Amino acid sequence: MQDYFLGANSAEGFTSLYGCFPPGPGAFLHVLKGGPGTGKSSMLRAIAAAANERGLEVQRVLCSGDPDSLDGVYLPSLGLAWADGTAPHALEPGLFGVNGDYVNLGSFFVCPFAAEERERLLELQREYKSCYRRAYGLLTACEVMGGGRSEDCSDDALRRAIAELPDRGGSGQLTKRFQSAITCKGLIRLSDSAGKDHHIPAPASALPAAAEEARRKGWDTILCLSPLCPRQAEALLLPDCALAFRSVPDPAPESRPLLDAAVEALREAKTLHDGLEALYRPHMDFAGLTEHTEKLLRELFSEE
Repeated sequence: MQDYFLGANSAEGFTSLYGCFPPGPGAFLHVLKGGPGTGKSSMLRAIAAAANERGLEVQRVLCSGDPDSLDGVYLPSLGLAWADGTAPHALEPGLFGVNGDYVNLGSFFVCPFAAEERERLLELQREYKSCYRRAYGLLTACEVMGGGRSEDCSDDALRRAIAELPDRGGSGQLTKRFQSAITCKGLIRLSDSAGKDHHIPAPASALPAAAEEARRKGWDTILCLSPLCPRQAEALLLPDCALAFRSVPDPAPESRPLLDAAVEALREAKTLHDGLEALYRPHMDFAGLTEHTEKLLRELFSEE
């Protein structure tokens, strides 16, 4: 099971890499649509768990607002992917029916909201968006105060490793993603897909050129961007040869309170989102959704 982020709560607002999902050429994307609490993450978890139980490679996209929630699942061996296509990472199929389609979880919404519920939902949504605006303002200030600064270090090890890579012929695939995220639970750093937690220190400024050079030699590379400053690289992973390079963060001490305040705003947003979900759930036919999901899994893994 491989986890990563495709969205970032950053100094530039919400930054999305969902346009590059799924990463595999020719993969078919099922775009999930539905409101808060309508079961999108639960369906994604069910698909990921069933595939993992059968020994398939599973890539999971974690939500940058709440890392306990899923926003996407990709099964490379089947060439199939599913993703939450609602804001702020709205998604559409490239060409409907050819490389993607929709899964409308709103079809399991069973009755309209009462007037009081509608008013409360609108109020919660306004407060929720306000929390995110506050968080982004604080993250902008955090970057200005040096929160995205990294430690100066030599690029000797990085240049030597890339130079020593044999030329495979042809071109590899360069994938961009986030390995870290600023979330309601704080700054989350995931272990790298090269299968090791140890990273060789490298300057952030040297990582993009190294990734491009490795790609030209035929190696698949993963360039991980900084969640605070997405224009800056944070790590370079070469999964096929178990190499991982990471810039060493060295944020200015005065930026830390701003990051902490932004996390608190994201935590408040999560509480408000929980309130939205709580109002949607009584209106959902979860029995019907469960039956639909179980049928999907049987068809997906040819168990009928």
